[in-house]
Amino acid sequence: MGIYYLNNGEKGWEEDRLDWNHHKMVMPLVGNTILPRAIEADLGSKSSPRIADVCTGTGVWAVSVAKQLPNAHIHGFDIDTSKFAKNLPPNVRLQHGDVFEPFPSELLGKFDLVHARFLVSLLRKEDWVPVARNFMTLLRPGGWILWEDSGPFEFRVLPITPGWTKYAALNWSFCNAQGMDLRMPATLSTHLEDAGFVDLTEKDYHTSPYEKLDIGTKESMLRLAYQTFLGMVASGKMEEMKTEAQAKKAVNEIREEFEQVANNEGRFAGNGNLPASCPQPSEP
Repeated sequence: MGIYYLNNGEKGWEEDRLDWNHHKMVMPLVGNTILPRAIEADLGSKSSPRIADVCTGTGVWAVSVAKQLPNAHIHGFDIDTSKFAKNLPPNVRLQHGDVFEPFPSELLGKFDLVHARFLVSLLRKEDWVPVARNFMTLLRPGGWILWEDSGPFEFRVLPITPGWTKYAALNWSFCNAQGMDLRMPATLSTHLEDAGFVDLTEKDYHTSPYEKLDIGTKESMLRLAYQTFLGMVASGKMEEMKTEAQAKKAVNEIREEFEQVANNEGRFAGNGNLPASCPQPSEP
């Protein structure tokens, strides 16, 4: 069973965070190239390639690929079907799927590509290899895996503010208590090799060099921090984060720090969505 801790809060918050991350941070970071060239060329050479998107969330990645490869058949799997988007393209199907359990037998060995993104918030250290092996069962011989992930600290935010420092320290302790692999993403290739994948290629992306990504990165981090704080509250494992009021206060402090820096530098402005619209809490 996974340890996913970002599903707390009001309905729609996590869905909004996942879609924001895809459109406002990840896609600009990778230059809007949703598929590596070699994979895109291989899939494009097939009349009707089949793609599996595991832990699909809202299906936002699957929908983006469907627009780029209209001849592809894309299956998205997630244990939480309540987040699935409506009005999907005709070549996208979203269905229940648990990465810790075998996939339906009729789907085994049927896919040209398996895609996974940001499973660092779901997997314990001992889960990476068996989950990767489970993904391999979906692939045809010679098929691809495209795995995008980050470390438990997610992304570096500059300048480092007191509120963000508090979040980073709490997050490290929380992730450690959850049994996560704190060395990710440096260990991802090793996990894939141990699972039996071959011909691995890595590409690193960093938000820090790209000033144009400041707004998207900081807003993504605010959303992540709020959902993480709520996960800490739900777990009951962190003495420093026991109530929703504490979570709201902490994320609002970080936002105020970001905005203060922006006033000095003339750059950052959030979009007003959660967690920006979290009401100012009373003291816990």
